Amino acid sequence: MIAVSCKTVGRIAAKYWLNREIKEFVSNCENKAGSIVGKDNAHKYCDCAVDVVAEQYHNYQDAKKISLIELLDFVNRCK
Repeated sequence: MIAVSCKTVGRIAAKYWLNREIKEFVSNCENKAGSIVGKDNAHKYCDCAVDVVAEQYHNYQDAKKISLIELLDFVNRCK
């Protein structure tokens, strides 16, 4: 498992997704992950996870279909 530095939030995602898609993903991620990792952590982890997910799912529509378990796997890489 690769740990990801979160100092470059959204830079990788911006190569593949529109700005509004990045914001939508982070918001949805926070809503889903917040109940598990807590609201404060969800914001930090989801800002990071957006790049990891975009790297794997260049098409935003595909990324929207990932399960909560898969999302949490991405989030866990950002701890």
